Amino acid sequence: MSGVAGPLVLVGPSGAGKTTVANELVSAHPDRFVPSVSVTTRRPRDGERHGRDYLFVSRAEFDEMIRGGRLAEWAEVHGERYGTPADNLREESGDGPVPVLDIDVLGAGRILKRGTGALVIFILPPGPAEWIGRLAGRGTESPREIARRLRTALGELRAVPLFERFVVNAELDRTVRRVLAHWAGEPGGGASASEVAARCRRLEDGARSEIARLEETEDPTTTNAERAPRERE
Repeated sequence: MSGVAGPLVLVGPSGAGKTTVANELVSAHPDRFVPSVSVTTRRPRDGERHGRDYLFVSRAEFDEMIRGGRLAEWAEVHGERYGTPADNLREESGDGPVPVLDIDVLGAGRILKRGTGALVIFILPPGPAEWIGRLAGRGTESPREIARRLRTALGELRAVPLFERFVVNAELDRTVRRVLAHWAGEPGGGASASEVAARCRRLEDGARSEIARLEETEDPTTTNAERAPRERE
């Protein structure tokens, strides 16, 4: 089997589609990839199942996993904790499938520091409209929550210079092919540095405009002066 021996890590802002890409990789190539099921303290959403989508635990159980060194990385996002069990990163003997992780920027950095030989790929949304549409299309968050997610995503976009490999998730099949090209060490898998920089500028401009619109929807009387401190959170 070709490709890297360590885990495949997909990182990117919320709404980039990294979870969908990870699921497709595992579904289409079960001989190459296995899912890495994360731990979280948040409640399951409709249709989610313990052990398949996440390991749903209490905050006390999560704290015990931290103290016991059973998490390779973890972070608190929007008031809930998410982490990767260290057991998910065990090196398999022979040519068995490698784990696929989809995690946030901080988590990816911690995985790299562990020296697991991970291949990290930053997944970018194709443009502001598609990105915002994916977030709003979930139908589970209020305008305030979507604005908060967009602010978090802006911070993640600022970490782009820390990464070396990028794939634009415009169309799922093409995205999977490009991720596979990276994994196999083939040329032509990712976006160029200039394309990434230009795309990030467009994403940032679009996100900031949408945040302003959402805040006007939430409270039309809110002034720019009142809104500014929240933008810096």
